[in-house]
Amino acid sequence: MKRTALKIGYIGTNFHGFQRQPDLRTVEEELIYHLRKLNYIDDLKKSRFRIAGRTDAGVHSLGNVISFQSEKEVRVNEINNSLPDDIQILASAPVRYAFKPRYAQMRQYRYMLFQDLDVEKLKECAEVFKGTHNFTNFTKRFQKTTTRTIDDIKVTKVDLNDYHKKEFPNLHDTISPIFIDIYGESFLWNMVRKMIRVFIDFNIGKIDLDEIQNLLNPPEKSPRANIKVVEPDYLILMDIQYDGIKFKYDDYACERFKRDLVDSLCDLQKRYAVRESMIKSLNDLHSF
Repeated sequence: MKRTALKIGYIGTNFHGFQRQPDLRTVEEELIYHLRKLNYIDDLKKSRFRIAGRTDAGVHSLGNVISFQSEKEVRVNEINNSLPDDIQILASAPVRYAFKPRYAQMRQYRYMLFQDLDVEKLKECAEVFKGTHNFTNFTKRFQKTTTRTIDDIKVTKVDLNDYHKKEFPNLHDTISPIFIDIYGESFLWNMVRKMIRVFIDFNIGKIDLDEIQNLLNPPEKSPRANIKVVEPDYLILMDIQYDGIKFKYDDYACERFKRDLVDSLCDLQKRYAVRESMIKSLNDLHSF
């Protein structure tokens, strides 16, 4: 019986998060259903089915990880043929029996901002968050330890228009976003989305650097700060890495998932064009 880790890509829009929930569509439920259907697993306990992390409803992924053991040789594209288009396995790796995907060496989250923000101020804010801090103000629920280490934060203004025009000439122009890539071993629930709220608030002058320092070093037994989370729709779990484990990406699976993403992007562009036309027509009517 072999144990395998799989790296999962998914579009979170139509899921109620990763974790199984009664009568709701979730990523984990879909994966378990199809792995059972194809006879890779039966009893979850016997197969030692494990997950790396639970993303919230609406959050996307290119690198979440599950693991299980099976007597059947894992065939990535057999599983992908069974899975719905908005979940696909992108890579696999053989792992030892005791492997637990929860204990990662590095996680990378990317949040995409579409506001007109000062990139230099975002970088200034990033410097405050780097290092080891008490993130009790940046989580939604009580946890035994709220100390976490942010290894790096990269802030990048990206011009997607040039890329899209080369790769997909039929697409309309897109808004160029700002990427905030956050790297760390582990994160608390809602931590990244609360961090991004502070990035935005600092950028628009609602909070200063000293106040951010105080949020990261709260006095003992002080009330938890009320930091509102940003929308989940623009958050991507980009990757999870493990010491000594090298995932092999499947070229066909990655190309297939990319093709599905392009198809959905084209559909969104068409919907955008319809709404843009309706707005223009309403403006024209109003001008008479």
